[in-house]
Amino acid sequence: MNDATIFYQKNGIVIMMLSRDLLNLAPGDRMPPIAEYEKRCGYSRWTIQTAIRFLLENGCMTIEKRGPKGTFVYELNYKKLWRFAGWDPLLGVMPAPTSFIHDGLLTGITDALNRAQAPFNTSFMVPASRRFYALSQKQCHFILTSKLAARVKREEFPKLETAVELKGARYCGGYCVYFRDTAKTAVTNGMRVAVNSAAIEQSYLVELVCRGKEVERRYGNYHDCYNMFCSGAADALVYRTDSPAPAVPTSCVSLSYLGLDDEIVTPVLLVHTENYGMDRLLARSVDVSVVAAAQNEVLSHERMPRYY
Repeated sequence: MNDATIFYQKNGIVIMMLSRDLLNLAPGDRMPPIAEYEKRCGYSRWTIQTAIRFLLENGCMTIEKRGPKGTFVYELNYKKLWRFAGWDPLLGVMPAPTSFIHDGLLTGITDALNRAQAPFNTSFMVPASRRFYALSQKQCHFILTSKLAARVKREEFPKLETAVELKGARYCGGYCVYFRDTAKTAVTNGMRVAVNSAAIEQSYLVELVCRGKEVERRYGNYHDCYNMFCSGAADALVYRTDSPAPAVPTSCVSLSYLGLDDEIVTPVLLVHTENYGMDRLLARSVDVSVVAAAQNEVLSHERMPRYY
């Protein structure tokens, strides 16, 4: 019997859910009681017992019943469990590695998932709004973004939630605003401001620095905004500090005064709330200290980036 056939059977969904729970256990851990699974899954006791028997018969685990103490799992075959969980491969969608900070961050996430022996793959997608949409459509299992983007998009994508906050690691180097007029230090009335509406952080910060000002917003993608500024078609550009500085004379003002630096630079992994068990899997598999250490090693040139 092949795996695809199993998923179309009546108890296929329970087999999948149990497999996902078992991936979050280690040999010697106690299994949740069947009564708890009845609440979690919404299926009958018989269906849950059938699913457990299937996993036992297919060599996914061995169990030991200890009476009132419960049932404990041993000899977990993670390779088989990944397949029955429907997570093989685990797909994460990341920002394109356009800076050394991203190189280090992606290296750290790769290190953490390799240590957890997760059969994962990554793809790159920009701008961030496309990653949010892809996850909302369940086209991937998780995405990497900033804490600020997650907050800004919470209302638009209520079924997306933070599974891991990568404290100690960095998503980017922060933001500043560049001015073509080197005498300028703030956005003023009449300015032409370049905006990438699909870039969550950049467009949000543009609105903050332009609040109360009568400005002309000139829209385009990342390269359009850069080129408009360099050509003189835009007077101001909100831009990441870890990106190459515009190749024209400018003045530059840090946006740290907005008080958003922590949210801007803190990376987070988001999941879909309907993807049962994915939040727990990432929380268990992605060691934040491993990610931060690897990123620091890349940034200090102690190692080369390695993320695919």
